[in-house]
Amino acid sequence: MKRLERLKFDFHGAGWATLPPGSTFGPRVLKDYEFLWMVEGDSVAEWDGKRYALPPGSLSLIRSGTRDYYEWDPQVKTQGVYVHFYFERNGAELPPERDWPAVRILPEGDVLRPLMRHVMWLLDHRTPERMELAQGAMRLMLGAYLSGDVQTGGEVASNFPAPVVSAVRFATERLSARRAPPTLGELARAAHVSDGHLGRLFRTSLGCGPVEAMRLVRLDHAAALLATSNLPAKEVARLTGFANPFHFSRCFREAFGHSPRAYRKKYAEGSVVPSTRMRAVRVIARPG
Repeated sequence: MKRLERLKFDFHGAGWATLPPGSTFGPRVLKDYEFLWMVEGDSVAEWDGKRYALPPGSLSLIRSGTRDYYEWDPQVKTQGVYVHFYFERNGAELPPERDWPAVRILPEGDVLRPLMRHVMWLLDHRTPERMELAQGAMRLMLGAYLSGDVQTGGEVASNFPAPVVSAVRFATERLSARRAPPTLGELARAAHVSDGHLGRLFRTSLGCGPVEAMRLVRLDHAAALLATSNLPAKEVARLTGFANPFHFSRCFREAFGHSPRAYRKKYAEGSVVPSTRMRAVRVIARPG
């Protein structure tokens, strides 16, 4: 998707709906587009003859011209938030509408629900300046929804087993305090599980054992020092528990694809992308 800043939105209405158990809505033909966020209640939608489950935490994007019908939760009240809008592309490049996902189940800590709340507030407190903010928020919403890039920095750790999170954060705290890297036994005690069980959890969730994961923690800490300080690589190696600069440099290159010196330069240029495993370790290590 390109040039999303060219999208221009026209808002047709927004609100918070609470529906009694067993109620229905429609059928109708939607004359604009609608974001529908389900907050409470398990409901079912029928769009152009196809049925979709709408559990709590789901967000839907219904296209203009869709014939829609809703069966709200038969047992409990249904609560949802909706925004109706139309938009002009103005040269913005979007996927074909036939390829748009009908429903996304949002992960914990996603970016779309805060954006939805923000748009609602802006539309309730309209000024020219706030309507400009609403335009920007909707561009972000539509781009994130269509691409699937809905994560934020804090939600991914909850997808990992609690002992893995505890162990990685324990190791991170040790490094921050400039203490020696923890042993496997120390990690297991911090995570309140046996050595063997901790190893199985690490291999299942990260694809490597605790020792390799701890090496990644140390290397990520080293990467942060290289990116945010003027410390020489030799000193960074010492602070992160590597026996000598040569071993450190070899391990660092294996993890990041660059030598420590090259990484520092690449980071300053904004062209460093961590590996999938390194990203997972980085998110787990992040507090909060």
